[in-house]
Amino acid sequence: MATNKDKLMEGVRFLALGFPFIFMGPALMTWLGIPAYRQGNYIWIGVSILLMLTAAFLCIRGLRTVLSAFFDAEDEPATKEKESNPKV
Repeated sequence: MATNKDKLMEGVRFLALGFPFIFMGPALMTWLGIPAYRQGNYIWIGVSILLMLTAAFLCIRGLRTVLSAFFDAEDEPATKEKESNPKV
C-alpha cells in the first residue's frame, strides 16, 4: 500500500490554507463582531461567519484529500472497468 505523495501534499496545502481562518473567524467575531452587533451593525458578524465557513471548507477538503492519498486503491480504473462490464 503506497502513498500518493502528490495528493498528500495537495491535502497538506489545503490544511495549511485553512489553518489561519480557524483563528481569524472567531477572533474577528469577538473583537469586532459582537460589539458592532450591539450597535446594530451586522457586517462584521457576516464576515466572521464567512471566515469560519471558509476554514471548515478548506480543512474538510484537506482532510479528505490526505485520507484519499493514504487509502485509495492504486488500481482504481481496473475496478471501475470490472464494474462497468458485468457478466451476462
